[in-house]
Amino acid sequence: MLFCFFNSKAQIQDTSAHTVGTKKFFMPGAAVAMFQMNSTKGSPTTITFMPVNIALFPLVKASDRLFFDGGINFNVNTDGTVEPQLIELIAYYRINEWMSVFAGNFSPHYGVYLGLLDDFTNRFGVGVPPVGMGHGLQNQNGLGIQGGFQAGYSKFSYQLYVANGPSLVVDSTVVGGNNESGTLNYGNIIDNNKNKAIGWHIGYLPFSNSSFEVNFSGEYAPKTGDAGTPFENVSNLTWAAGLNYYHVFSPVMVRVIAEYDKIQVGNANYFNPDTSVKNHIYTFTNQQNGWFAGATLRASGSKKQFIKNLELGGRLSEYTPPAGALWGTTPIKQTTMTLTEYLKWDIPLSLEYDILTQSGSPTQNILSAIIFFRF
Repeated sequence: MLFCFFNSKAQIQDTSAHTVGTKKFFMPGAAVAMFQMNSTKGSPTTITFMPVNIALFPLVKASDRLFFDGGINFNVNTDGTVEPQLIELIAYYRINEWMSVFAGNFSPHYGVYLGLLDDFTNRFGVGVPPVGMGHGLQNQNGLGIQGGFQAGYSKFSYQLYVANGPSLVVDSTVVGGNNESGTLNYGNIIDNNKNKAIGWHIGYLPFSNSSFEVNFSGEYAPKTGDAGTPFENVSNLTWAAGLNYYHVFSPVMVRVIAEYDKIQVGNANYFNPDTSVKNHIYTFTNQQNGWFAGATLRASGSKKQFIKNLELGGRLSEYTPPAGALWGTTPIKQTTMTLTEYLKWDIPLSLEYDILTQSGSPTQNILSAIIFFRF
């Protein structure tokens, strides 16, 4: 899979390729700029215009089988400061046409939103990500195998890995802010215990044109707490199921994307800074879930180029946090409408309108204009 991806990058990024001996180096990238107006009842309307981030994706082809893939994000904060962030740093070795082994800091294939889509291909702009997503798996350090193979007219894709896994947050003291006990941290360079997490992603494409995919992803970590503490054996199961479908009903192309995910962390007794609580101890059922579903329409058969490159999208999303967690909130719902004009295949200009509703909080209305530029 990576081999095919790498070759396609080479074809469109000829101006960025440099040959050094038998090695080839590529430096594709992307930049996002956004205008956003946020209106909340009872609060002043805020307007911002800023570059969101610039990302670089260095790729090195050391041989026909060995590849190095990296990613660096330069996020622009609201105060104008720039914060670099490692996206990934992976070494791949291509064993054969249907299997590669990889090792390093990687983003697991997880559901549809993180498994297949990114800021360029999510079809709904990047103004306000779906509230139901982004609460599960994040970048981790580990190794695994991935690839895909033909099964008659159908295809399968897969990823299996072993990683350090998440570490459980346990706040023994809290000075300001919320107690975040029960949340998970990812990306540990050094594991906080001797156990490893096991993860998987299986995708099934039943049709020969690969127009429809269903997938199931997840990760199980039997131990998340620090070694030698009462929290060491607190487990975590995170899983997601999604689908991605597109079809041309001439002259309109329809795309449907959806995902449901769930995070289940074992119960534990945590410290409560509230002095009125006996022994300062509290526990809660540490489960949360989220979902999103969306569809887009594009007049791909139109003879007018402007109409042909125009895409209308709609999306619903919801997030339900754990009940009783000191860091938790009430469920939040989101409705999103987008209108995107592809100035070129790699330069989408989107107008996005989001409505966020939450019990006990005023409704937010957010209008975003986003341009994505790939180079």
